[in-house]
Amino acid sequence: MRNLSIFVFLMAALATSCTSINRSHMNASIGISISSPMDARIDVDMTKKLVGYASGGYLFHLLRVSGDNKFADGIQYNSPGNSDPNFLETLTAGLSKVDSVKSAAAYNAIRTSDADVLINPQYVIEESNWNPFYKLIKVKVTGYPGKVISIKNKR
Repeated sequence: MRNLSIFVFLMAALATSCTSINRSHMNASIGISISSPMDARIDVDMTKKLVGYASGGYLFHLLRVSGDNKFADGIQYNSPGNSDPNFLETLTAGLSKVDSVKSAAAYNAIRTSDADVLINPQYVIEESNWNPFYKLIKVKVTGYPGKVISIKNKR
């Protein structure tokens, strides 16, 4: 009987013991790119310029505590030394404070008109880095309004 109780105890201990399983494998991200050659016809009004302003305040240079909260989508900014914009966009998504404020300024410039795109945008960026607790970024953008007339497939 004693052997049976020891056997039951051992089986219960084995059945309820903690187990940790780790499986590792080699993995890599899959870069998928789809392109469609398109031709866009855009009417640009060179007689007037659009102007947009935006600002962003960052506590400890990290946390946004003030500023614009509407942004133009699809605007990519090139940084020196990075040839692949998709890699850069993935790597720095949500990290660039200046790019975020630039995008908000572009949105503010376009929303005041009936333009679809901002042609030849010129940015003036003002950063205050003297305070170790608070950083203020101000951006002014100017550019020509562009209206999309047609988009056609190149094929």
